[in-house]
Amino acid sequence: LHSLSGTMAISETALKNVALMTIEEINAGGGVLGRKLEPVVVDPASNWPLFAERARQLLAQDKVAAVFGCWTSVSRKSVLPVFKELNGLLFYPVQYEGEELEKNVFYTGAAPNQQAIPAVEYLMSEEGGGAKRFVLLGTDYVYPRTTNKILRAFLKSKGVSDADILEDYTPFGHADYQTIIARIKQFASEGKKTAVVSTINGDSNVPFYKELG
Repeated sequence: LHSLSGTMAISETALKNVALMTIEEINAGGGVLGRKLEPVVVDPASNWPLFAERARQLLAQDKVAAVFGCWTSVSRKSVLPVFKELNGLLFYPVQYEGEELEKNVFYTGAAPNQQAIPAVEYLMSEEGGGAKRFVLLGTDYVYPRTTNKILRAFLKSKGVSDADILEDYTPFGHADYQTIIARIKQFASEGKKTAVVSTINGDSNVPFYKELG
């Protein structure tokens, strides 16, 4: 259940390929309980409402045993009612914002307390560069906004003022980062060591990191 076309394809295609490779390896070793695994791949093309429709197809028509997929919290939240209704099993393969627990989902990635907060703690440490100012830059949807809300509260608890936090969001597929990088340069030039924490998702990573570099 991946967007093999659309803004998230750059992230999700590699995961799909690894899943298919793993299924091939399992089948080459005799399968599971003597039976070969059969992959079914569907592509909602980064159309979030379409994820629910494709999930229903997988569970009700294709009768799959488990689904591996969704790369964004918005796609996961789109399919969740279907998995609860049909009692399906979703393996969610990427870090997420936490604040959700469902018996139909295996959340395999890190939550902010396991990933984002330790990263920021490191950046604040002497070893990590002693950052005093933080740019929280993300794609405009659930995961970045919730993670940055948690990070902002954490930074404030460590004595970082609102004036030393620059928070900004761009839409999915955003490609022009010149203006935002100019703002970051200005923010970083005001006398305090600055770190950028990115929760940008999908193909926007390419123009963002080129411009930042």
